[in-house]
Amino acid sequence: MSETTAAVAETSVAALGSKVTLGGSATSAAAFFMGINWVGWLSLGIAILGLIINAYFSWQRNQREKEIHELTKRKLNNECRTEVMNETNR
Repeated sequence: MSETTAAVAETSVAALGSKVTLGGSATSAAAFFMGINWVGWLSLGIAILGLIINAYFSWQRNQREKEIHELTKRKLNNECRTEVMNETNR
């Protein structure tokens, strides 16, 4: 899978996780107020699952951005080779 495809997939899952969290928490609150306890507990579990998914993909994005930041710093300080070697340069 290409890097762009992976980034798009992660962004989509993170957005879905946010919507699941919001929907689950709203359903949970409505169910508790209506006295339907099992729906409330189920939707609360879904909201927590959405929160965990969102936190995981946010953590992954943060790690990726840290790595890009470190590589950019090294490149600006001329600490890494940025030239591309092909078969004729060897």
